[in-house]
Amino acid sequence: MAVNPLAPFSCPEPVHRPLPVSSWATVKAIFDGTTNLRLEVGDPADLRLTLILGGAFITATGVDDVGELIECFQLGDEASVSYKRSGFTLVQDGDIVLYRDASSEVRIPRGSYDRLAALVTDLVPDRSVQDAFEETTLRLARQARAPSWHPGPIAG
Repeated sequence: MAVNPLAPFSCPEPVHRPLPVSSWATVKAIFDGTTNLRLEVGDPADLRLTLILGGAFITATGVDDVGELIECFQLGDEASVSYKRSGFTLVQDGDIVLYRDASSEVRIPRGSYDRLAALVTDLVPDRSVQDAFEETTLRLARQARAPSWHPGPIAG
């Protein structure tokens, strides 16, 4: 049996599994050497704040957690830093501020904490940041009440 080299050649189709597309968009990023932060908004309704200190990352996701992380990094004027929440703690011991959550522990020199606190303080009044919080909060409220506004069929 002769093979026709011009005949169509068929190969099994490869299975294409697209990589997940990141649904996060940066609202604001502030860089100061090795200390920086990034606030992102996600789809359908979420916020994420990532603080980077050298090679260490501290991340909060969700309106409440992001709000608490912002709050704990606004204590730069205090003589000693102490902030305790159910999800994490931030406590100063000597010249080190220790951030601890369920999965990580980050030792932050007090000077680095103060620099990061200044960046967070610059983040808060930014109109795009305020708009992101407002829009995310409204979307979450709409999602929470949607089932009561659109109940299923009435059995009769």
